[in-house]
Amino acid sequence: MTFEKTNLKEVDEITQIVSDARSRIGRLGIDQWQYGYPSRDVIVEDIRRGRSYVAHDDDGSLCAVFTVIDDGEPVYDTIYDGAWITEGNNYLAVHRIAVSSKKLRRGVASSAMKFVEDMARAQGRESVRIDTHQGNAPMRAMLEHNGYVHCGSVYLETGEHRVAYEKRLG
Repeated sequence: MTFEKTNLKEVDEITQIVSDARSRIGRLGIDQWQYGYPSRDVIVEDIRRGRSYVAHDDDGSLCAVFTVIDDGEPVYDTIYDGAWITEGNNYLAVHRIAVSSKKLRRGVASSAMKFVEDMARAQGRESVRIDTHQGNAPMRAMLEHNGYVHCGSVYLETGEHRVAYEKRLG
């Protein structure tokens, strides 16, 4: 599996992966991503800002897409019912991770998180942070399996509650 920054030629395929992920999340009975987010415009903006990454399988097929925020996540400035493991803004944040339906249960999301961790280490970052819906059991299980610690709750700009995770890098 290889990881690289996303290019605009991949937008249609990424939009389909996100749409499939939205359907899978909806089947969990939760409202995360159910109202058109992330939209095609959000995906294009992530690419234009140079913070969207894709995973390609050995056969060249697109496996996953995810966004890496390297300049701080304002939503993470305040955490409720807990505390971050590290202080300050010396972290990378991961958002909008979606895996192709054809590549589920093959460790793609775990590999993407390891890629981000390696990127963070290379940049001298202390940790990686991520949030998800409380009911997104597959995502939460993947994070916990990979050493991410549930730190508390954050609230999106829309007021939606999310559970927050962090992994300190050694």
